Amino acid sequence: MRKIRFLAILCSAMVPLCAEEGIKITDVLPGSTVTQLLAQGKLQRVSYKDKNAEALKFLPSIEISKKIPELSTTTKKDFFVETLYLYRKKSSANAIQGNADKIAMILRAISKLEGIQYYSTSRKKMRTLYEKSYVIDGPFSKNKIADPLSGSADGLSLFAYQKDLTFGENVYKYSYYQKENSVAFVSNNVSAMSYSFLKVISAEDLHVSLIVTDLDDYLLVYAVTSANFLAIPGIDGKLNASFTSRADAIYKWFIAEYEQ
Repeated sequence: MRKIRFLAILCSAMVPLCAEEGIKITDVLPGSTVTQLLAQGKLQRVSYKDKNAEALKFLPSIEISKKIPELSTTTKKDFFVETLYLYRKKSSANAIQGNADKIAMILRAISKLEGIQYYSTSRKKMRTLYEKSYVIDGPFSKNKIADPLSGSADGLSLFAYQKDLTFGENVYKYSYYQKENSVAFVSNNVSAMSYSFLKVISAEDLHVSLIVTDLDDYLLVYAVTSANFLAIPGIDGKLNASFTSRADAIYKWFIAEYEQ
């Protein structure tokens, strides 16, 4: 009886996960994943030096995900973490279909990443993720320019200067995709990244992708980070934990901006 009651509640919970145009969460994710996601709100998978790593497990089956070439090489890297979030919108004004432009604007607001916090598992406290974050006019420049917020994000590429407490000063290339009710970006490091004066990630070897899909009353957010690390005892574990925590920080920042 309890099992039947749970299934009834689960089915009723899935009803609002349907957009006006007929997009359902079960159209983009396997039923087993949907069941877990509805129960937990977040699913995460971490792989480190697994030579037999399986394909991405939580990647939504949507058209925009097929446009991101970096996703095809994710599981071939030393490390990757993929996280899937399901968020129910708090504001009734946001609980409508067709918010792709608003999502795209938030994801291009690179300057608003400055000062956001993340939880450091090694230090057991909150730390600043980006001390500095802004768009620049070229890959080898520090000339700050305004965030490009107007128009569609589809096909847009920009360079960003970002300084954080773990990797110091770096330049990243952000590439954007926008289609119907989904918006995505992929970020790649332009130059090699260092940790404690040691080069630990080669240029173009860190990929961070974020895909946001509007499902009427809900947002489905998929994040994946992948990289190859220099094999230095003690450091690889810290980098692993750092990137895992950063995914949550970016997600929380996005949700806070969306609900404003």
